[in-house]
Order: sequence, then C-alpha cells, then structure tokens
Amino acid sequence: MTSFPARRAAGVPVACALALVIVAPGLVGAQRDRVSEASVRSHMAMLASDALNGRASGSRDEWIAATYIASQLMRWGIEPVEGATDLVHVIDTDRVELASPPTLRVGALVLSHGRDMLVRAIGAAAVSGPLVRFVPGVPIPAGAVVLVVGPDMPSAEALGSAVAVLDAETPELRAKWEAAAAVTATTAVPARPWRVTLDARAFLAMSREAAGSTVHLEALTRPGRTWNVVGRIRGSDSRQSADVVLLSAHIDHLGARGTGSDTIYNGADDDASGVTAVLELARALAEGRRPRRTVMVALFGSEETGGAGSRAFVDHPPVPLERIVANLQFEMIGRPDPAVPAGTLWLTGFERSTLGAELARRGARLVADPHPEQQFFSRSDNIRLAYRGVVAHTVSSYGLHEEYHTPADDLSRIDFAHLTRAIASMLPPVEWLANATFVPAWHDGPAPRPGERPGAR
Repeated sequence: MTSFPARRAAGVPVACALALVIVAPGLVGAQRDRVSEASVRSHMAMLASDALNGRASGSRDEWIAATYIASQLMRWGIEPVEGATDLVHVIDTDRVELASPPTLRVGALVLSHGRDMLVRAIGAAAVSGPLVRFVPGVPIPAGAVVLVVGPDMPSAEALGSAVAVLDAETPELRAKWEAAAAVTATTAVPARPWRVTLDARAFLAMSREAAGSTVHLEALTRPGRTWNVVGRIRGSDSRQSADVVLLSAHIDHLGARGTGSDTIYNGADDDASGVTAVLELARALAEGRRPRRTVMVALFGSEETGGAGSRAFVDHPPVPLERIVANLQFEMIGRPDPAVPAGTLWLTGFERSTLGAELARRGARLVADPHPEQQFFSRSDNIRLAYRGVVAHTVSSYGLHEEYHTPADDLSRIDFAHLTRAIASMLPPVEWLANATFVPAWHDGPAPRPGERPGAR
C-alpha cells in the first residue's frame, strides 16, 4: 500500500462500520475447504521470503515474484489475455535505474552518491553548469547548478531551466542516510533538474567553490522496467463473457535498505497477503464451474513507487475499460483490524458506490473503512481504474500496524488463520458477482476525479 504522511487518529469510532453480514457456519466451512491454510502459507512463504529480498519495485526480485505468480496461474489453466502470449507483461517505465553510483565533480572535488551525497532525482544522465548560489528574488541563469545555502528552497518557476539543485543534509536525513543511499535514484521526467543532498563536509567544500565554477554531474543509467501478471478465466456465457470482474493486488514492496540485523523489507502483509488472496481466488474459480462473466486477474508492479504497473494497465487495457464491471484490489489482509468486529474486512470507499453494500448483502464480510482520515481509497492501484470510471475499491483489514513499511512486516506477524478465513469469505460473493447481471455504479457525488491524487509517498 502506498504510504501516506497522516497518522492514525486516536479513538476512531467503530460506529461508521456497516452491519456485519453473517453467513451460515456450514457455508463458511465449505469455502474454507476450497481455500486451505496450507496453500496460503505456501504462497506467502515464497512471496515474503528473504530469498526475494523485499521485491523492490522494478527490481529483478519483483520479476522473480511475477514469474512465480504466473507459474501458479498457469497450473490452474489461467490464460493470457487477448493479444498476449504470456501472463507476464514487461512494462517500460518512465523511471531510470542506476548502473553505478552517480558522481559530482567541480575542480579537484569529487563526490559520490551514498558516501558524500544522496542523489534524490536525476534529470539527464550527464549535465554540467556554472555554480550559482540561490538568493530569493535573484534570477537563476539557464543551465545553472544551484546551491541552496539558506532555509528557502527555490520554486520550480524560480529554477527555470537549471540543471541541478544542491542542498545540505538535515539531522533527520543523516539519521537514515544509509537507508536512503540504498534506494536507487530515479526520475519520472528526464527534463527535471538533478536533486542532490550533500553531507555536511561536502556542503562546506561546495560552499567554498567560486561562483561560476563548472560543476559536472554524471550517472550511468539504464531504462527502468516493471512487470505485471495478467490472465483470465473466460466467461462461459456468450452474452455475459464480454463483462469482466477484475481481481488485483500489487507485487512489489520496498526491497532491502540500510544496515543492521534485518535489512529486508519482506512486505508480508503489504502486499504478499493481497497477492496470495488473488492467487487463491483464481485457483478456486478455475477449479470450479466456469463463471458466466470473464474473471481477469492482474498483479501489478511498482505500486510502491507510483503505480507504473496499474498506469500501464489502464493506458493499454486488455479489454475496453467500460467492460470491467468491477475491480477488487486486495491489500494488506494478513492481520485483523481491532477497529472493526472480529472476522470482518473493510472496503475502501464503501460509501462511494453500490458495490460494497451489494457484496455484503451476498455474504461478503465487508464493512466501511473505519479509517477515512487515512485516505486508503486513493492509496492503492484501484484508484487508477477508478479515475477512468471503473467501480474499483480495495479490500483490506489493517493498514496501520506498527510494522507497516518496516523490515518487521514479515511472516512471523501474519495471522494465517485470519488470512485464510478472509480469502475464503470473499469467494462466494466473488463467484456471485462473476455469475450475476448486477452492474455496480458510483453514487451521485463521491465518484473519484483525477484531481483526487493517490496518497503521497
């Protein structure tokens, strides 16, 4: 799940949750038999293992995870979508990866990423320009390398066509310097200036350089990639098979960072649990009677770094987006949320459409998101589809535990009984939706708009 700066509000009332829908114990047991804890554990053991090194966005480890997911889907007869020959889709992203640490040179001074500086963003692979100290109100020459000495940062308008911005480290950044250095410097727009933070010694040395000195910044880069896994169970009804129910989750997490006894951000809950849910639902659906509607599964890459996978999906959809009747994204369902009744999941944006209430009526243990201040509705891949008109929500059960986005989000923290029950509880309503004629719709008023941005990282 995409991170967000807001904190959990104390004393969030549970009253906002809708009534829990109880299904018959016999039915619960029957569905649990179709979703076994052993199978759930096996997927989680692979996806959240140290062997995958945290599945960093766009990394080889993310690709290995995507390959594992595809291999499981192939076992159950999940087919590639129309026009594709493989379940794994390679996505060229608008980011770049570093092949070696960037360097900065000015005169005899040579600085290196991770040691003397942190490169936060790269514009072009190699740039040069005269050193200029930023003074508010004084125009910045085109092509300059701007050194920010005071507390005021230049605006984008003030920078104009500067090629780089250099600033000084903060105590907060120094405390996590090694972890920040381990994150690959990337950029989404090649024309943007370099953004570089200098450590205290390097900043002092740079401050002593004469104005107008030529500064060179260089980086060896390669194009960035990510991977989606997309497949389908074709609908059996000639009239309804064009309608698609989309089940999704995101593959990636944060990789490995920093030093210490545990540097791997395994992402067991975020979002190996969601991927496991999609895998188990896909298996149960594929092994059962073929649904009338087409069921599509999409496991998206690079959600944690801006959603490149889901953006590619909506920009080049395998079916017209108007044929996707609903999208359920599964995100962080590996632990129960004490803010809602036991045995329940919550649906982000429940009040925005008719989908949640109808699924609850059909046996889904879904309630309204009890943490609206966290804006979870706009913090996962569902929002990309929602912007394009698809009724798309995220199914979750806890996004606020202390291990979120830390190395402690590992298999030892997963409540496997809860995770298995959670997946099993969604199988009957998903099967119903895949066989129904019901088409959910946005309620008047709260439908998402492109101005409603995904949560900030």
